[in-house]
Amino acid sequence: MYMGYKFEQYMCADKPGGSPDPSGEVNTNVAFCSVLRSRLGSHPLLFSGEVDCTDPQAPSTQPPTCYVELKTSKEMHSPGQWRSFYRHKLLKWWAQSFLPGVPSVVAGFRNPEGFVCSLKTFPTMEMFEYVRNDHDGWNPSVCMNFCAAFLSFAQSTVVQDDPRLIYLFSWEPGGPVTVSVHRDAPYAFLPMWYVEAMTQDLPSPPKTPSPNY
Repeated sequence: MYMGYKFEQYMCADKPGGSPDPSGEVNTNVAFCSVLRSRLGSHPLLFSGEVDCTDPQAPSTQPPTCYVELKTSKEMHSPGQWRSFYRHKLLKWWAQSFLPGVPSVVAGFRNPEGFVCSLKTFPTMEMFEYVRNDHDGWNPSVCMNFCAAFLSFAQSTVVQDDPRLIYLFSWEPGGPVTVSVHRDAPYAFLPMWYVEAMTQDLPSPPKTPSPNY
């Protein structure tokens, strides 16, 4: 699982114009996240996404146009392996990069010993072309429509603002999205100190005096 992190060390420099230093130990706790605002259908979105690096030769230095996602995958040697890659892994890469606006993914293909032997750049907006004529491939419009429908379902389902309630959504291909509600379940992940800090009473805003006539 650390191959991807090590690949990032070989591909990234700490400063513009610098050289990568892969000699250090892998630290999976180090990350740069970008907070983005977007919209999907009628849903305004505010979310964060981890950013691997920027491209100094990008047409624009304005984020997210200059962002690059780095990935690794095993080498493929047959049309069937590539077809499976385009259907499944490339879909995940597209889904991760499309909404945040990351324009490209640089993939390092590794051999069974874990050594990266080749690189390939996949522009995000061109990924669908690899499966356009595949009857079992994915479609960006279907994916986005499903996501928008799920957000509408979640919005109509989560009607109680209670930090102790956990809404667990589940989905299996070919079936509907299901939801179950749990209180103080093992699925809870917010620490109590955070819940208390976010739910404590805030001072009321000062009242505006009414004009006298």
